[in-house]
Amino acid sequence: MGAMHEKRKFPRFPVTAPVICFRYGRRMAMRALDISLGGLKLEASFDLGVGESLDFVILAEHTEIRCTGKILAVEELDHKVHARLRLDPTSDSEYRKLTDYLHTLSPRPLQKWVIAGLCILMAYMAYLIIRTYFFR
Repeated sequence: MGAMHEKRKFPRFPVTAPVICFRYGRRMAMRALDISLGGLKLEASFDLGVGESLDFVILAEHTEIRCTGKILAVEELDHKVHARLRLDPTSDSEYRKLTDYLHTLSPRPLQKWVIAGLCILMAYMAYLIIRTYFFR
């Protein structure tokens, strides 16, 4: 059996960013669960419909990112709704804000090396402890 192929064009990042949408002339609060340059997953406490277009603002680390999107899928949970949105093209300045925000979420190469080094060090320490106490 082959490896799973990722269909997404852009990598997703888990977040818990507040989102404000404007529906029927009202301001309504939601929460982003994950985000990419192509879309996001939202959690709402009100009904959302597949095919519905939304204007919304992602409140991300000292900046507001204005977006529009179309709901592709909805999953109803206990008193909550999870919705997958595809982001529509936006202005260059808002796109730049989104890319800057996503850049802060992605691990840096040095971080990856530090994490990998710590994992190797912990595995070696576990090996030494096991060898010391169980193979005397």
